[in-house]
Amino acid sequence: MDITVTPRPRRTKGERKRRLRQGLVPGAIYGRGLEPALVEVPAKAIADVLLAESGMNTVINLTVQGDRAQHTVLIDNLERDPITRGFLNVGFHQVKKGDKVHAQVPITLVGTPEDVALNGALLEQTLESIDVHAQPADLPPHLEVDVSQMKTGDVLRVADLPHNPKIEFTTNEDIAIASVHVSRTAQDVEEADAAVTESALTGQDAVTELRADADRDSDTVTGAQGQP
Repeated sequence: MDITVTPRPRRTKGERKRRLRQGLVPGAIYGRGLEPALVEVPAKAIADVLLAESGMNTVINLTVQGDRAQHTVLIDNLERDPITRGFLNVGFHQVKKGDKVHAQVPITLVGTPEDVALNGALLEQTLESIDVHAQPADLPPHLEVDVSQMKTGDVLRVADLPHNPKIEFTTNEDIAIASVHVSRTAQDVEEADAAVTESALTGQDAVTELRADADRDSDTVTGAQGQP
């Protein structure tokens, strides 16, 4: 993706706010062997990057107006307003050919376990993205993981992910990604069924005990009438 930015002089806080309202986001370009450069970036250009399939891992060809050099960069830091979600500041990290970078890749679960589809189990994803170390061109937009063969009680961990020699996973391999377990609703139903069964058994026992008591009373009366 190609983006053109403009050099940014140092501005007062009021000037920065005014420029933000105009859709110009303050940013900086930095990297190994590169003197940091202050720039202004169109907010729409940042939005286009985020909407791209690879999102924050999109490789950007960055051109600064007035500078013939082109920088190959990744968005390294993006500050957003916590309420409006507008862009407040952006950092571009220059990467050189052959350099590897650290990035986060979203995890997408594919497929539906049979226990989830037919038996009311619940598939829970506990890890949304994974940290990786790779060359920018090898960064996938997302990592698809097939969970269709998982069963109730199974836990998918980072160590279970398919190996790719071009991508190094730096997230701890013991961390759980997803699990299949009995849903609370299904568990409540099972417990209710067990309670009903137990109640029924208890009731039957009570009937049996009452009958035994009746038989004993009958024997006692008969014995009393038979005495002279």
